[in-house]
Amino acid sequence: MSGASSLSLLALLAVLVPITGGLLVFTAGRWNHRAAGLAVVGVVSLGSFAIVIVMTIAMAWQASHGLQAESVLFTLVPPIDIALRVDAMGALFAATIAALVPLALAHAVGYLPDDARQWKFHGFVLVSLGCMTGVALSANLVTLLLFYELFSLLAWPLIVHERTPEAFRAGVKYLVYILSGGGMVFAGVALVYWLADSAQFMPGGLLSHSMLDELPRGGLIAACCLLLAGFGVKAALMPLHGWVPDAHPAAPAPFSAVLSGVMVAVGVFAILRVLLEIFGPALLVELGVLPWLAGFAGVAVVAAAILAVAEDDLKRRLAYSTISQMAYVSLAVTLLDPTALAGALAHITHHAFFKGGLFFCAGSILALTGLRKISRMRGLGRRMPWTAGTLTLLALAMMGIPPLSGFVGKWTLGSGMAQAGGFGHLAVILLGSLLAAVYLWPVIYRIWQRPEDGDPMQDGPSADVGRERRRWMLFAVLAAGCITIALGVAAGLPGFPLELARLAADQLLGVSAWK
Repeated sequence: MSGASSLSLLALLAVLVPITGGLLVFTAGRWNHRAAGLAVVGVVSLGSFAIVIVMTIAMAWQASHGLQAESVLFTLVPPIDIALRVDAMGALFAATIAALVPLALAHAVGYLPDDARQWKFHGFVLVSLGCMTGVALSANLVTLLLFYELFSLLAWPLIVHERTPEAFRAGVKYLVYILSGGGMVFAGVALVYWLADSAQFMPGGLLSHSMLDELPRGGLIAACCLLLAGFGVKAALMPLHGWVPDAHPAAPAPFSAVLSGVMVAVGVFAILRVLLEIFGPALLVELGVLPWLAGFAGVAVVAAAILAVAEDDLKRRLAYSTISQMAYVSLAVTLLDPTALAGALAHITHHAFFKGGLFFCAGSILALTGLRKISRMRGLGRRMPWTAGTLTLLALAMMGIPPLSGFVGKWTLGSGMAQAGGFGHLAVILLGSLLAAVYLWPVIYRIWQRPEDGDPMQDGPSADVGRERRRWMLFAVLAAGCITIALGVAAGLPGFPLELARLAADQLLGVSAWK
């Protein structure tokens, strides 16, 4: 089997195995023999994750050596194909998803220990994993739209899993936003097909610069705006972010980690594909859409961080920080600089683990102490030292403190901005990082404070509340912390995200094709 053929097979398995595993989990979870059903759920989940992790790591390794492959799964309506393609960016994002989601399910084992519907949570997460991987490996806009919409709908039962009034209100708001965004994406894809008779992702852009005189400028701008707005809903790009602050606190913490770590990134990923492989760098410059995107992204970086400062609910504070942190990527792409884009792509991966880990910490605190308000967390460090210590580490990573992973992505991103002369962009990133310290440092300070009279932790370390006895939750927390350290300390080694991000940036920008 040739390298391209084996890569195509890996891509197919990475998508189909978790979807099939999720369907098996739904079947086993309904068995009358509960113990046997749960055993099958556990075995299928572990097996699916093991296969997907191996497949995506193998894809990422081959992609890091420049190998690419594309395969058609089936023809929807001639000439519209549902097809998968492995390139550097897709392989990097697929590997990120495959590494974070198993940690979320491990955390869920401890977070939802007595939940009779835990098998449903596992099943929906597995199918969602397959759909997110399908987004990462899509070869064209139609395939991306298919997997994107499937995953968007599958997220709803996970957001409302706890069936509280808060969860259902957040679920309704989520559906309104996501369905509206999906309608705009569908219209944008249809318009691209009308303009080009294709929706294939191509280096340098399908709607190339040479076609500008042949295509209606208004149609090009309309297609771009529809796709940016539609995917901007999932990317939580202000002012399309309204579902995020409510969905994160309402969802179980393990899925909040997925929402913040990779689901919002799915929208950002789609924006990158559209901008760089449908329109292309030269056409974007000609249409003049990049300054507008830079403005929206810059506002999101700063405004979301300011809103985070004002929140006392830890999960809502982290939700607003996700809006701010992911806007870094949208801001970076507007410079069309390979170094800045490489830093932004690496930041997506690094953010998945330090932000996912922070949500694991928030979930562990909530499950073991019932605390959500930061103002009530004095003394938590003495009661939950491993969780509090990891939370401190992950918060420092998000601030961009070396040698943690957050520093690596932001340093590379900022270096590229400076090289490209984007000093205004760089100032926004620096302000965003400063504000991250403003909203995270009080959390660190509060959890390590000595408890006072009336604080939940005042009874001292002999009290039972808050003991770190749920080992699966602690495993997910510590694993996220270890990965964050490794991605920072070993960032320059072959096979790590930064190397793959640099290759992806070169492929996406197609410098030789438009300069």
